Amino acid sequence: MKLFQILLFCLLSSGALIAQESTTQTESETASAQVSVEDQTLAAVKKLIGFIRYKKNDKALALIHVGKFSEKLLGDHKISASERKEFEEAIGEYIVNKAFPVALKYFDKIDITYEKPAVTGKQARIGSSILYKGSDQIKFAWILFESEGAWYISDFETEGKLATEINRTKNIDPSIKKNGIKGTISLIQKAAKN
Repeated sequence: MKLFQILLFCLLSSGALIAQESTTQTESETASAQVSVEDQTLAAVKKLIGFIRYKKNDKALALIHVGKFSEKLLGDHKISASERKEFEEAIGEYIVNKAFPVALKYFDKIDITYEKPAVTGKQARIGSSILYKGSDQIKFAWILFESEGAWYISDFETEGKLATEINRTKNIDPSIKKNGIKGTISLIQKAAKN
């Protein structure tokens, strides 16, 4: 389905499911104090890759801030709270069923090189690259967002452009204009199942 071809690539590992492995608030705060913010952001990305590699999709999805990602995809579109929830659920389903399998092809048994995380307030960017099939260098960046003391992937950057911006202008905006929000949600759900 052409509507989400770009979304498929850009969501390789990218955004409100907020869940962590069970730790208490005190344990989380103690661990955060002992580990630098840069290390925390990098750990979130490395965990995501590990979960994708071992097909632990629920745990991988929990490291993506689907709410923040969806918010960026929707841009200025005004929708109801129930429609927003439906949209987020559809995006989450799409990530698990379509994006994670593609990400697995890129990240399985391939080492990723990470740059030093650049942290500004509650946002971070980690430049990365892989050598795909031994010769094609692919450069990209992880965009993270801090929420309640934990870091979540909230976007994905390739060739200097954010996945959410590309997909909003090329897919989401035109679809909402043509099909409305309900129709767009339906298209995302259908794409996630095919």
